[in-house]
Amino acid sequence: ASPLLEDVDLAGARGILVNVTANEEMGLDEFAEVGAVVKDFASEEATVVIGTVIDDSLTDEMRVTVVATGLGQEKLDSAEPSVRVVVENTNPDGQVDYGNLEKPAIGRKQQAMGRKAVVGSDMDFLDIPAFLRKQAD
Repeated sequence: ASPLLEDVDLAGARGILVNVTANEEMGLDEFAEVGAVVKDFASEEATVVIGTVIDDSLTDEMRVTVVATGLGQEKLDSAEPSVRVVVENTNPDGQVDYGNLEKPAIGRKQQAMGRKAVVGSDMDFLDIPAFLRKQAD
């Protein structure tokens, strides 16, 4: 166990990757014991992926590596996200002002907020790619 993980609570992990390394004589009971330990701390909706590696150099031991994600997260609500529709280009009578759509969106927003719009000949330098502008400096 890593000393960095001493204070980490794995309860409720939502994604778990388990790698079991042992020799060829590993039985199903040892494998089931690893599964039971993982089941104890995993969330009920957790995605668990288990893999095995045969390593004959391990005689009387097995090595278990666990990667857990989704710690401390509450279940995300599966309901439809709320959508807010905002129509900014309307006249006082409620009709959409299509003539104003010729300006870039950033210019319309800055104008609506009372700032000077960044449109016009000042933006001609943006026609030059950034790497060429830097070379010219």
